[in-house]
Amino acid sequence: MAQRSKKEVLDYLERAEVAAVGTSNMGTPRQRMMHFGSDDDFNIYVSSMKGDPKVIQWSNIPETALLIHQGPTFLEMEECEIIGRAEIISNKEEREKAIQLMTRRSPIVANFNQIGALDRLEFIRIKPFIVKYRYVPEILQGESPTIFECSENRSSFSSWDDIKAKARAWKEAVRPLSLTASLVPLLLGGALAFSVLHTLNVWLFILTIVGGIMIQAGTNMINDWKDADRDNENAEGIRPFTGGSRMIQLGLVSRADMGFFGMILSAIAAIIGFYLVAVSGWGLVPLILYGLLAGVFYTAEKGKFSFINLAPGLAEFLIATTFGVLMTMGAFYVQTGYFSLQAFLISLPVGVFISSVLLINQFQDAESDAKSGKKTLVVRLGKLKAKNLLIASFIVGYLIIALLPVLGYTTYNIYFAFLSVPFAVQAIRYAHQNYNKTAVDLISGNAHTAINHLFAGLLLVFAFIFNELSIVLVALYFVASLLFVFWVWRYIERRRKTMNSFRLTMRK
Repeated sequence: MAQRSKKEVLDYLERAEVAAVGTSNMGTPRQRMMHFGSDDDFNIYVSSMKGDPKVIQWSNIPETALLIHQGPTFLEMEECEIIGRAEIISNKEEREKAIQLMTRRSPIVANFNQIGALDRLEFIRIKPFIVKYRYVPEILQGESPTIFECSENRSSFSSWDDIKAKARAWKEAVRPLSLTASLVPLLLGGALAFSVLHTLNVWLFILTIVGGIMIQAGTNMINDWKDADRDNENAEGIRPFTGGSRMIQLGLVSRADMGFFGMILSAIAAIIGFYLVAVSGWGLVPLILYGLLAGVFYTAEKGKFSFINLAPGLAEFLIATTFGVLMTMGAFYVQTGYFSLQAFLISLPVGVFISSVLLINQFQDAESDAKSGKKTLVVRLGKLKAKNLLIASFIVGYLIIALLPVLGYTTYNIYFAFLSVPFAVQAIRYAHQNYNKTAVDLISGNAHTAINHLFAGLLLVFAFIFNELSIVLVALYFVASLLFVFWVWRYIERRRKTMNSFRLTMRK
């Protein structure tokens, strides 16, 4: 038989119901059976839940392949292989086109449409590079398959698209949301020094922030590298709070690259640290060594002197001192050349609040941690006692803030921090109601705890610059802080809604 026409192949795609869809997983390919639709240009449309692993994979490694294979008997078998590139549809008109097509072709999308839940779905268009049709009897007779090359689709993608895709994966690998843990105490230490000296060395301040953020980003990546096997088994992991970045598990960053670049970032942070020591004084050395050792021991595997397994609460103490006391006093020392009791006391609530973040994030990982021998505080105490400890940590943090002005260690300006109390109240409420439920149920508690740490810290910074800057600059800082908190909140809310959407849909 002669080569098939485009219409014949399109008719076959219309008759077919499902396709085996392949995605790349860093050398480990994955395939899934999916309902699909097609148009007259061989564009293939599929749909999946927002936040689904294959959607994340497509957004970072868009190259994909499909195989449609059907027929009543072997000698009547037809198949079509399509190799192309996936795009998450963002255009409103294109999305509507995909919805109409997939509602007709997919019972899953039809159900989502019926219950009014289409906003929970992502629609993907696969633009073909090559379309190859085969009819088994023809192949057995030595006939060549019918091939359509869509060269115009290849030219529509640039190397810049690939760069942006890889950049998204690496952005997730450093866990950007978690970096506020470093940013807050570093800003606070700088603001406190500014209130004491009435001046600020901007260059040293920037270097301090960059170095602190890099050491945390490097530690995050090294932790993912060392924890890859345990995170593989963690079915309850909730990005961005628990279970690591999952870039290794999704195949978007190799395990070797994760460890290598984590060490590179840590090395750059160490170089910045050596420079700050040379400029500011040797008093920084104990803080830097403590921070480096804390990172090493915190990420240590079980049986290799892991602080998590060594004693109850040691990991929380480590985090509180590193991302509270150490960074605040370090940033203060870089500017002033000395340590102060005031800086130490001011750092305490920040340390308490960040330890609260660590504690609540352990609830979702409790089962996988217990299985792998990782003895976190939630594993040791049980969820009920850990929940009560979490509530107590909020109370202690705000009690310290309340007492410091009364005892004469700072001004009453720090009472601005009480504007963050509503987030703490909500965190306590969600933790109390959902501490022993599913990972998704507790995610609002995770979110409010993280926002509480961020907002309280930014308000403490505001308290120390309040009398040092003009009203315009102070107002700009306050507005910028609110916008930053709002941006983080929206980021978290999008993740929460995505992860909750499937469960809600299934209930309907």
